[in-house]
Amino acid sequence: MKPLNKSDLWRLKRTLRRKVDYRPIEDSDVKYVWAAYKKGAMSPMGFEGTNLTADEFKSKFEEIVVTRCPATWVLFANSKRELRPVGVVFGAWAPNAAYIIVSGMCWFPWASKRNIIESVVNFLNGVRREFMLMFYALPEHKRTYEVCAMHGIVRRVGTSYTAIPGKAAACFETRAV
Repeated sequence: MKPLNKSDLWRLKRTLRRKVDYRPIEDSDVKYVWAAYKKGAMSPMGFEGTNLTADEFKSKFEEIVVTRCPATWVLFANSKRELRPVGVVFGAWAPNAAYIIVSGMCWFPWASKRNIIESVVNFLNGVRREFMLMFYALPEHKRTYEVCAMHGIVRRVGTSYTAIPGKAAACFETRAV
């Protein structure tokens, strides 16, 4: 990554000016995840190529959240009328460690690029005050997290060739407050 000029730096305060939010997933959020699944947005969590009914999807999704990803949040961004869900973050506590490893971030098809940047910056900025996060990004998603790094809330710590089998993934972690 090239060195940053002062004019290249993103201002965290300005990005967080718009209304965005996040919270742990609730039962009422599954309908939005179901809608995203029907549009093909849940493939990072193993739902690609499946044709599940609503009840089958709900039971499989709940199993994933309860057994593999107990730290799951829904991210919200501003729309014309109200806050609406734009993505979901799946994570689990690292073994014998005080940080969470993010195993997947799924963005809903109706989320704009602006919604994604604002909500992920807000999420990472808020969560880093409670505990550290570590996550991996494929080359096609890396730019989103580089923008978060420009805001000063995460840093790139290397590349992993084992985290995502068969792919080189950029490794990021949240910066301490």
